[in-house]
Amino acid sequence: MVFYECVMTTKNTAPFQTLTNLMKEVSHKIVEGGGIVRTIQNHGIRTLPHRFKAKYPDKLGNRYFEKGRFVSLYYDANPHVMREVETTLKMNEEVLRNTHLLARNRLLEVNLVREDRNRYLRGVMETERAEEEAAAAAEKAESGEDSGSKEHDGASITCFRYFPMEGHISLDADIPVYCIFGKIKPVA
Repeated sequence: MVFYECVMTTKNTAPFQTLTNLMKEVSHKIVEGGGIVRTIQNHGIRTLPHRFKAKYPDKLGNRYFEKGRFVSLYYDANPHVMREVETTLKMNEEVLRNTHLLARNRLLEVNLVREDRNRYLRGVMETERAEEEAAAAAEKAESGEDSGSKEHDGASITCFRYFPMEGHISLDADIPVYCIFGKIKPVA
């Protein structure tokens, strides 16, 4: 599922009950499509950057609007559901404009499964690699012999971490492992 942010501008004269029903309809479409509605935020009535023209005049005969109500909707859904939501918003007379954005958050980068694309994990791995090289060079200089690497079996442990880790955790003093969203993997 993709994390979307939908920012919409509605008429400032739209009744509150109509907007509530619109949000309920959109939320039901998202949930029925297998998505999750994270939050709905009402930013209130604000002055628009320029006059917005509605498709049809309202009950008072106004077709041009200088002010509008801004509403944000954050949800996880597949692209097909997002298009259904866009269609629903376009068909509603109270909505002047709507925009869908791919919302970016820090959790998206942390939860990447590929280690090479996760910048937090990549930084930790580079630091660990530099420490290992420095320790190996110091050990080699002291003992004058080549240090061999220890073999270990690849244990998999369930772990649910949602935030970047500062360093590494270990099962044993000899087996350093990193948490990658759902699994702990030994470092090779």
